Amino acid sequence: MKHLLTLAVLLTILGVNGTSAQTVDTVKKDTIKGKADSTIIKMGPTDNVTIIIRSGESTGYNSSHKDKSPFRFTLLGGIDWGFTNWLDNGSFTTSDPNLELRTNKSSNFTLNIVSGSLNIYKKKFKLNAALGIDWQNYRFKNDITPQANQTTFTYVQSDVELSKNKLMSKYIILPVVFHYQPKSSNRNKGFFVEAGMDFGYLLMGRTKQISDEHGKVKVEDDFNFKPFRYGVLGRIGYDCVSIYGKYYLSDVFAPGQGPELNNISFGISLSGFY
Repeated sequence: MKHLLTLAVLLTILGVNGTSAQTVDTVKKDTIKGKADSTIIKMGPTDNVTIIIRSGESTGYNSSHKDKSPFRFTLLGGIDWGFTNWLDNGSFTTSDPNLELRTNKSSNFTLNIVSGSLNIYKKKFKLNAALGIDWQNYRFKNDITPQANQTTFTYVQSDVELSKNKLMSKYIILPVVFHYQPKSSNRNKGFFVEAGMDFGYLLMGRTKQISDEHGKVKVEDDFNFKPFRYGVLGRIGYDCVSIYGKYYLSDVFAPGQGPELNNISFGISLSGFY
């Protein structure tokens, strides 16, 4: 009986040790190996589970897909800031002396709210378009007051001295230009030129006058501005900075409702964000 008990104890100890050895063997075989682009997890001696993890990539989507698309859209497509004036038969001197402007104080500001770009050839030739707002601020040399609600553009001489005398037009615009960038296929890099057309629809007009006697006076009206306008647009620059010029082929005022004047604007652009 004593020998039987001893044998049972030995078998129990061997069984425990065998289980421990199997557990250790299993633990040794349950390993995780990492690679540069994947992780392999081994569960036991025969079962392998491979998980592939790649940085910058989502499941079912190739991150380079966007770069291959010929279209590109962005908010805040650029701004123009510069000077403006109008031409009377190609001359800055108007036939009516009262309509002459202070060029150094007459300004143009454009904000392109949404921009789009279509790649035509190797990102060197593109067709760019934008939707934005354009302000033309005409500052008169003489103290005249444009009149609202008139069938033709009409003004009267001011009876007081004006420290500020401005006539403003505000258009929603659609510029469409061809973009050429010869040295680099990367956007916003290198020398580029643009040329195209600019189309606009009148939103409002306004006068703003300041005098000691009346303070600040603003009047809103269309002031006989042309409802639809169109012109040519050009830019030459490097990276995001360029010099722009605009010349509107349509008259400033509606046909038969004002003097035959054309607008010209020029200045600096921060563009090419598309």
